[in-house]
Amino acid sequence: MFVARWQFTTQFGKLDDAINILRRWEIDVASRVGWKPGSVRVLTGFIGGDDSHVEYEARCDSLTDFEAALRDLERIPHEREYKKQFERVIVSGTSKWTILREVELVPGEG
Repeated sequence: MFVARWQFTTQFGKLDDAINILRRWEIDVASRVGWKPGSVRVLTGFIGGDDSHVEYEARCDSLTDFEAALRDLERIPHEREYKKQFERVIVSGTSKWTILREVELVPGEG
């Protein structure tokens, strides 16, 4: 199992706007590439962290699944519009994807 993590920093005072856009993006775009609400989570900075930091995590069975999702994103008409909306709230140059491999601490569980 893999976790695809999209990280970005919002402009000052734009965190709520970014989360609202992300909510609509999840429905219109992400769910269409297989990232269903049960397999994603969104984290924001809180105590001791940057309160403008956002992380969107989607679980993927394989790297092939993640690559297919990225290809499919570009085919969804709404994606271009959402990129424009995100551009207004995300600090330029802070958006990045990281792929993490999930490791079971106790074999056979999880």
